[in-house]
Amino acid sequence: MDQTLNDALLDACSSGKLGLVKELIEQGADVNHKNGDGRTCLMRASKRGYLEIVEQLIAHGADVRARDKNNDTALMGAAKHGYREICEKLVEAGSEVNAHDNSGRTSLMRAAFLGETGVVQYLAEAGADLDAVDEKGRTALMDAVLAFKVDVIHYLLTKKANIDARDNEGCTCLMRASYGGYNDLVRFLLQRGADKTIKDNAGRIAVEYVRDSENQELIDLLKE
Repeated sequence: MDQTLNDALLDACSSGKLGLVKELIEQGADVNHKNGDGRTCLMRASKRGYLEIVEQLIAHGADVRARDKNNDTALMGAAKHGYREICEKLVEAGSEVNAHDNSGRTSLMRAAFLGETGVVQYLAEAGADLDAVDEKGRTALMDAVLAFKVDVIHYLLTKKANIDARDNEGCTCLMRASYGGYNDLVRFLLQRGADKTIKDNAGRIAVEYVRDSENQELIDLLKE
């Protein structure tokens, strides 16, 4: 196989040159060729939002389950950047919704952390594990709380994500929201049933996570 041809296909997929992609495939370029980091043409096109190129690659046998050196997949790249339609195409072609990268992170976690609500909704509907945990013990809901992505938080809770899940340090979503000083979010989590009496691994409860001693409203919410 012509290495130059394969590298040219990778570049064309990265830059969104659909016509060139078609030509190179016709000339025999390998749609599953990987660069030194293990990234494929499909990963590059998916991450950059080139839907027509993604469709072309899939039609010519691109491996939707391929992993790079970090165990990232094309779906993870598309999810992170909010490309819902590409996510749909990849899942329909067999991409693993619940695949984990080397840090234990899933496509859902990436979309949740960056506030890509549409992608979060699609992945949940496609069978994503809402309570999967990464190497730090964090869930997609925790990621959304850390990044203060309110729409994602609301959606995941309507889908019954575990509001009281604890990470490896024993921290809950309520603790993280308290630490961030997010009064309205803390109020919302409490209304949805978050347990303010849970203790982390050091024996601290949510109210002890409040950093601003002058935020009496937040302190009172957590002490009521």
